This record gives sequence, structure tokens and C-alpha cells, in this order.
Amino acid sequence: MTESQPNAIFGIHTLTAYNVTTGNYLGRARVDASAEVSSEGELIPLNGGSSKYPWKVERGLITAEVALTLREYPSFLFETLLGKAMTINAAETSGNVSTLTNKNGVSAVATTGVATATAESGEEASLKFSKFVVVAASSTTVDVYAGNDVDFANGDDLVYVNDLLKITASPLTITTSTAVTIPNTGVELTGGSGTIALVTGDTATFETRPINTGSREVTVGGSTDVFNDFGLIISSGRQGDGTMSELDCFRCAGAGLPINFTENAFSEASVTISMYRDTAKNGIMKYRDIIAS
Repeated sequence: MTESQPNAIFGIHTLTAYNVTTGNYLGRARVDASAEVSSEGELIPLNGGSSKYPWKVERGLITAEVALTLREYPSFLFETLLGKAMTINAAETSGNVSTLTNKNGVSAVATTGVATATAESGEEASLKFSKFVVVAASSTTVDVYAGNDVDFANGDDLVYVNDLLKITASPLTITTSTAVTIPNTGVELTGGSGTIALVTGDTATFETRPINTGSREVTVGGSTDVFNDFGLIISSGRQGDGTMSELDCFRCAGAGLPINFTENAFSEASVTISMYRDTAKNGIMKYRDIIAS
């Protein structure tokens, strides 16, 4: 009998996370650059006398980590590494305008100010992906500012009119129970039911989403956010002879997820997670491979 073919691992296929209690899958990351599992142990020498070398060496603690390099941001990463599950929004055939909310002062959103910001009927195709600030310019008028112009060409073109990111060339007049259009945005502001009496400088904000096939959002860093440990399956690519490899890391703990924005490049995140012992499985991980026939 001759020697067998070398047992090699080629590439990375997916990273799949699962709930350690139920075994249910949380999701997977498909666009992965690498997953490096390291087990670094401490070697403790017995030294003494005139010997330049140890009399004996024993093994101490071993740390087990997985260094991941990711090129996508699947939803499960936010839940496992940032402690907050994402809100997944279904497709919006008419886009979305969030609730107008007072930011500075209390007169901007009031019965004597602006009641609502809503999508303008028939102009939904001009909704942008941006965040807007409504600023009281006088007791009856407002100016509107936009946080970014990445989507300004969607529908009717929108432009900034000054360096402070204002998008209204002239202040908009707020009239009792009447809608006024924010030009080229697909949004209209409706005045409150009372006599309009804005306080100059008061502000309110809202966000818009254009017509879409889906969206996600999450606010992290809350005082009640919970970090749950998870299991992680690392799958290799399939080789030409049918060889496939898989590493199941039984219990993983992670904290923190870098989110990078780089010039003319897809975002890439490097994350290190720790593995620890699963008493029921009597180990920290399981490796298996196969040569499929």
C-alpha cells in the first residue's frame, strides 16, 4: 500500500453562525477573505542549578482564537459582535419617510409648527437616501438641510445651495393644516392645526429611504444590549478531487465589529473572537474532512 494523498485545506467557502442553545442557524458570511484559528500555548520550563537549558518543560494555559477577515456585513454579525439584532425592513414600493422629531427646541414639531413630514403623493420616485434637518427661519418659515448628496440624482435632481448643506433656495412657508413641498425630495411638510408660531432656530429631523427592495437598521451601544455567545462553522472550498473541510467552533465570544469606509474599495473588517470549552461536547472545536466520491 502506498502513501495516501496529502490532507490539505484549500480556500474558504462560508462562515456559518449558530445559537449554542438551540442549534438554530443565525446566518452566514459568504464574502470572506480568511479565518485563521490559532491555539497558542504557554510552555513552562523547569530551570535551576548551572544548566543553561531547562530540566523539564510542561504545558500551561492555551488560548484559542479565531481571526476573521470579512468583506460583507451579514445581519448576524451585529447581533453577535455588537449586542443588538438588526431590524430587517421589507421592500418599500413607495419608499419611506421617518417620523419628524424635534431636535432642538419644541416648536418645530407642534400644533403651532409642523405636524408631519410625509412622502408627497406621486413624487415617491424622488425620495433620497439621506437625513434631513428642518430649521425654523422665522415664525412661519423653515429651511431644510440634507446630510449627504450620494442619492441626489434619484428622481428629480437635488443640489446644495450653500456650504451649510441647505437644499431650499428660499424658505418654505408653513401654513395651518396645509402641505408644502420640499422641492425635488419627494417629501412634503404639513403645518399644524393651530396658528403657526415657530421659534427661530428650533430644529427637527427626519430620514428618508427611496423606493427599495429591502433595508436594514440598528442602533448599537444601548445600556440593555445583550451579547450572546455563538457557535461558528468554518467551511473550506471544494477541491478538484472532492476534498472538503469543516471546523466547528463550539462556543465563541466576540465583542466589537469594525466598519470601514475606504476610498474606491469594498469594506473589509478584521475581527478576533475567542473560543472556550463546551462541557457537553467535551472540547472547544471539531475538525472533519472528506473526499467525496
